Amino acid sequence: MKQILSKLTKFTVMAIVIASIVSCGGAEERKAKYLEKGKVYLQEKNYDKAKIEFKNVIQIDPKFADAYFYMGQLEERKSEIRKAVGLYKKAIELDPNHLLAKIKLSRIYVMAGTDETIKEAKILLDEIKKSGNETAEAEVIKATLEYKTGATHQAIKDLERIVAKDGKQVEGVLLLASAYAKDKKMEKTRDLLVKAAEDNPKSIDVRMLLARVYANELRDMDAGEKVLLDMVRIEPESYSLQLGLAAFYSRVHKYDKAEKVLRDAIVQDDEDVNRYLKLIDFLGTRISLKQAEDELKAFIKSKPDLYVLQFAQVQFYYAYGKKTEAKNILKKIITEKAYEVEGTKARTLLAKYMLEEGDLKGAKKYVDEVIAEYPNDSEALLISSKLSLASLDALSAINGLRTVIKSDPKNAEASLLLAQAYELNGDHSLAENELKKSIEANPVNDKTHVNYARYLGSKGRVDDALNVIDKALVYFKNSYGLLNIKLKIIASQGKESEVLPLLNKMEQADGRNAEVNILKGKYFASKRKVDKAIEQFELAYKKSHDKYKPLQLIVQLYMANKQPQKAIQRLQANLDKKPDDANSIYLLGKVYLTQKKVTQARKQFVRASEVAQDWVLPYTTLASTYLVDKNTDKALSIYKDALGKLSNKAPVQMQMASIYESKKDFSAAMKIYQNILSDNENDVLAANNYASLLLDFGKPSDVSKALELAKKFEKMQQPALQDTLAWAYAKSGDNAKAVEILKPVVEKAPKIAVFRYHLGYALYQVGDKAAAKSHLEIASSSAQDFSGKDKATELLKSI
Repeated sequence: MKQILSKLTKFTVMAIVIASIVSCGGAEERKAKYLEKGKVYLQEKNYDKAKIEFKNVIQIDPKFADAYFYMGQLEERKSEIRKAVGLYKKAIELDPNHLLAKIKLSRIYVMAGTDETIKEAKILLDEIKKSGNETAEAEVIKATLEYKTGATHQAIKDLERIVAKDGKQVEGVLLLASAYAKDKKMEKTRDLLVKAAEDNPKSIDVRMLLARVYANELRDMDAGEKVLLDMVRIEPESYSLQLGLAAFYSRVHKYDKAEKVLRDAIVQDDEDVNRYLKLIDFLGTRISLKQAEDELKAFIKSKPDLYVLQFAQVQFYYAYGKKTEAKNILKKIITEKAYEVEGTKARTLLAKYMLEEGDLKGAKKYVDEVIAEYPNDSEALLISSKLSLASLDALSAINGLRTVIKSDPKNAEASLLLAQAYELNGDHSLAENELKKSIEANPVNDKTHVNYARYLGSKGRVDDALNVIDKALVYFKNSYGLLNIKLKIIASQGKESEVLPLLNKMEQADGRNAEVNILKGKYFASKRKVDKAIEQFELAYKKSHDKYKPLQLIVQLYMANKQPQKAIQRLQANLDKKPDDANSIYLLGKVYLTQKKVTQARKQFVRASEVAQDWVLPYTTLASTYLVDKNTDKALSIYKDALGKLSNKAPVQMQMASIYESKKDFSAAMKIYQNILSDNENDVLAANNYASLLLDFGKPSDVSKALELAKKFEKMQQPALQDTLAWAYAKSGDNAKAVEILKPVVEKAPKIAVFRYHLGYALYQVGDKAAAKSHLEIASSSAQDFSGKDKATELLKSI
């Protein structure tokens, strides 16, 4: 019996060992199978299925470095850079000799371009070199690092060697081509790219740059067209390439060909709404607004349930100044779709437009409705945070924006606004850190680099800003935003020789942007090249949806050069085509006003206000002509008339309040501020002015009302607001609190007499007469006029 048991035991042990061996072999086979399937899906850009396969591999073997490496590749291709970095690091942790993970990670670090990531990239590249397995890809990354850190000559030498040896290193080719182009070696650039196109028969990136070189630098449009057609042949389903071809045809004024490409793209996929929208945009900017509008209406009629087209109609109307029509469509969508996706989007968009127009109360109404239904809606929270910033309420903005960024770490706009909120709250280090984190979270978005560079520039750290810009421009060669900031910096440094080349690059980067033509026009105007400046402003006029600014610049330039007749002729040409063109009518009035033809000017301002009733400028300019004559009653009557027509009444109400204050009619001014606050309780300027009037000219019982208003300013750092808050505390009897607030206010703005008076008053009340005297002496002897100056003098005499 013992023998049987012994044999059974031996058999069981052997069976377990055999089963173990078999199961291990099965696991390895399954792991390899899952990995290969994942790689195939990755190649096919089927990222969801690839992720499942790689996770299967990790489930079998949590310490298998390759699985994390390929997961990193997947996340990188999805532009989830932070996740990719974590996965590449994990692969290296599990296998310190994982060459491919080190290469990919070093590339990301170089692309991010911060001092910290450059340092990390150098460490990784040194490790790769020491391993003796340095690949051509690693060499390209090293050369890119050299280029970004200023060793351009060495970088070019290295890139030439790498590309000559391996023409399939596309990133190396593109960087070398950019370096040649920067040095104006255009034939060399072309030859390099032509060969690269032969070596890489399916590379779109190489051909894209080659097409730009032909079109922008060599002005060989026929060659450029051939390259673009070749790209479309390689990827016939690529809509972005079709758009590029259409844009090219549009640029060379072959509008019929451009329109055909866009219409063919719709036939290719008539369910893709964006294709309709691009055609509409093209028709509106290149053919005629009426044709674009008619086409859009026809699309909506054929697809009434496709609300995306209705939203496109909203954007179309808004872009071309038909704001009332745009808002009416949004209100219709809200009525039809309530709080469904479309209704919520309509509310958010309506809030956004109202915020842009300055209608803070209207914006708050709609955005609050969305947040009440969907508390974590990012778009609504973003707008709500902007409203908080507009009201100088930093803490509310910070709380809202943190929620947005938590759900969307790559949101560049939210990060910028959060940095602004931190700045408003006095947290400067948090502001800068937020912008750095934004780059780390989304290094492939040029806006994150733009935001950080702009911040550094605002702090006077110009060299640091330029460093960020130049590093980013290595990857974002055609970033309009980066080029624009660089332009502002070099212009402020007086580097005039660099201005025009940069402006030309900006125009190449975004040829449809009217701003660059405005900037070029201003540049030529500064050089007294009037004809060239006018030419640029006219180009901007053609490109702009909002025609006022470029037209204003044209008129101003003619007037500055004592050519009023040319200004009048230019405006009259518009009015001959469109008699109710409010921009031209208003500017004609400005010309007459400059010529001191006041009666004729007023007629034009009245006419402009009748044509564009919701435009504030004609009312304010007309009123100003009467204020010059000290006819305040007439100015007030103009403003009262405007109140019944303007959707955003606050600017006019503020002007009316100012007039009443100048007339010493403080009661009327206070009523105006009350009306503003009833429409928008977060209007900080109105609240501050109202509280100040209550404290200086109200009844004793008004002090508590003023303090209630001013308490909203507690977290706001602006000296004027802090002064009002402190004055409210002083008038309420809490002079110690007033002194605590006012001391830093006076340190920040020591030359403002009224701040000195208020601090002197509060110090006197707490018994520090010596300190009070010094502040009251400065206030009473100041040439500045302020409310309470006589009281400051009386108090000083009593000490």
